[in-house]
Amino acid sequence: LAQAVLAQAVLSALCIKQVADVPTEMLSDRDSAKLEAEVEAQNTSATGLDCDYLVIGAGLLGLGFTDELLNLKPDTKIIIVDKHSQAGGHWNDDYAFVRLHAPSETYGVMSQRLENGLPPCHGDTKERANRDEILHYFGKVLETMVETGQVRAFFNSFVEPDTSIIRSCTSPTKTFQVSVREKIVDGTFTKVEIPVLRPPPYLVSAGATVVPPNYLFSLEAEFPAYYVLGAGKTAMDSILWLMSRGVPADLVHWIVPRDVYVINRSFCESPDSLERMLEALAEEWSTGKQGLNILEKHSMVSRIFADHEPTSCKYAILSQTEIAELRKVQNVVRLGYVQKVGLDSITLQHGSIPMPAGALCIDCAASAFYCQKDRRPIFSDNRITLQMCLPSSHGSGSVWSAMAATTAFVEAQPMREDEKNILCTPVIASDDPELMLMGLYVDDKKRQHWERLGIYEVWSKRMVARGWSSMLDVEVDPSVKARAVAQSRQFFFAKMEWR
Repeated sequence: LAQAVLAQAVLSALCIKQVADVPTEMLSDRDSAKLEAEVEAQNTSATGLDCDYLVIGAGLLGLGFTDELLNLKPDTKIIIVDKHSQAGGHWNDDYAFVRLHAPSETYGVMSQRLENGLPPCHGDTKERANRDEILHYFGKVLETMVETGQVRAFFNSFVEPDTSIIRSCTSPTKTFQVSVREKIVDGTFTKVEIPVLRPPPYLVSAGATVVPPNYLFSLEAEFPAYYVLGAGKTAMDSILWLMSRGVPADLVHWIVPRDVYVINRSFCESPDSLERMLEALAEEWSTGKQGLNILEKHSMVSRIFADHEPTSCKYAILSQTEIAELRKVQNVVRLGYVQKVGLDSITLQHGSIPMPAGALCIDCAASAFYCQKDRRPIFSDNRITLQMCLPSSHGSGSVWSAMAATTAFVEAQPMREDEKNILCTPVIASDDPELMLMGLYVDDKKRQHWERLGIYEVWSKRMVARGWSSMLDVEVDPSVKARAVAQSRQFFFAKMEWR
């Protein structure tokens, strides 16, 4: 019995919440009967499985890698395994009103565009897909792969750690041993922390109402006050959602542990954004404060509240209209991170605040992919661990899309493992805003490695053709680019000395 209980506990830890645990409003409307039938047939008839690559995760990283590898090596046999019931990774678990920060044209896999050519909405100048549109897109991407006959997909399943054994989440006794000829590709190493999938990182008194943003979509009751806990894009989305549904700004209380910079959407969507960034970095600056002030002066970044110096940047992309709406919230609490939510108060690192009885607290304290604290070589023997890596300048809005394709491109090259790791150096995501000032030098240094191995031009052309451009490839006065790189380099080494 003890062993059975332990086995169930391990299974629960490895498997994502099933659909029954999530409000129906959160589910995608996509009818994927054809793909589901194919996947079900595979799940019930798979014996003696074999493949070239076993890919763990059917989110952006896993599908982005698979797509580009198939583009370059179309005869490759690939098996994809995911704990969810459909493709899409963390988008399956996100709140229903979430949208992409950046334009749809910057997101997705190499061979298929996400944008539908629909007129922009919400005052945008470019199309930005919502959660259901993204799930539908990933479903189409996977369906296209399966139809080639080169890809098989197993959902509601996971790969047991350090093995190539697939185990069903819904039928724990059902397992499949996979013979992998080339490599196992882990697209889940980079953790994405989402409020709905973990308990709050603070104490909650019995009777206090604390919910993840997912439940705002179906919220019907009114509350005497709304406390939004966190200062990232999820918190901003939640505030904007509440106010769009008629909640007065004076009923919203915003717990802001650290003020943040946001990226201006008008800058991000402008066709000359990379040229403008280079020209700004070429202006005279030597300290982080000076450099960030220049970016702010040129309307590339903004602070939500003008009188408060940001110490963080989560790279949320907002329009000026959204920033103006957020500024209507006057009940902003800056007492550090939440320690406890009580029935009539919230205790923070540097004090406590009263809270009316019956108030609703929205838990937006998850750190998304900033929770990742470790890294490992991307290429290691018979394993590929997908991570954020350098060079990171390609992407123009969604660096993750370009990184997944880049890793597959490097894997397809006939070179040694140590050379591949030189080309793809893993980095830990950081919310330090000064990284915006150092990235140009780091990417320039990394480009030199690519050029020495003779593959930079081919790779860069593929990136640019998909719309994933780099500051290093835009046409500007060479002296401007040289000055920008030199100042980024000087600041990089100065910051390394301070540390």
